[in-house]
Amino acid sequence: MILEIWWSSLAAADRDLLGMLDAGERARVESLERSADRGRSLISAAMLRVAVGSYLGIAPAEVVVDRTCAECGGPHGAPRIVSHGTPAPSVSVSHSGLLAVVALVPRGPVGVDVQRLGDLADPADGHGWATREAMFKAGTPERGDVVVHELRPPLPGYVAVAVAPAELEGAPRITHWPRPIPA
Repeated sequence: MILEIWWSSLAAADRDLLGMLDAGERARVESLERSADRGRSLISAAMLRVAVGSYLGIAPAEVVVDRTCAECGGPHGAPRIVSHGTPAPSVSVSHSGLLAVVALVPRGPVGVDVQRLGDLADPADGHGWATREAMFKAGTPERGDVVVHELRPPLPGYVAVAVAPAELEGAPRITHWPRPIPA
């Protein structure tokens, strides 16, 4: 069992990716006012589908993503993969500035956060901020049940952390989608 980390950048945003998304995801992308927000939302949703499709051996458009909010029932909650017949992986998504990241594990709690340091009130606390966000996304598990992985973002000026089950083996497997990000 291994932690998979997928990276992409806003430069990969392309309207053709909308065809990979379901109607709810397309509506969310198109509802955002700022083009950068639309791009980040598009990249994150598409990359999540590509990562899960790769893991499950299915086409990205066949991946079923449930984003029902646990508090209000709206379509803006943390992503959950719905899989029929095979166990669904646990996933987490984050984006900030020019970067988007997806974390995937076969099972168990997972959380990921990336932050552009210039956007934080206290850039010196970037690692702490990202760790708290990743822990929250993982469901705030007990520290002994998970390992905090400091990630190396593909661009300078960012900090990123993933939280994953302690029983995972080895270093995270890193994938750049659709291609490596030039620094």
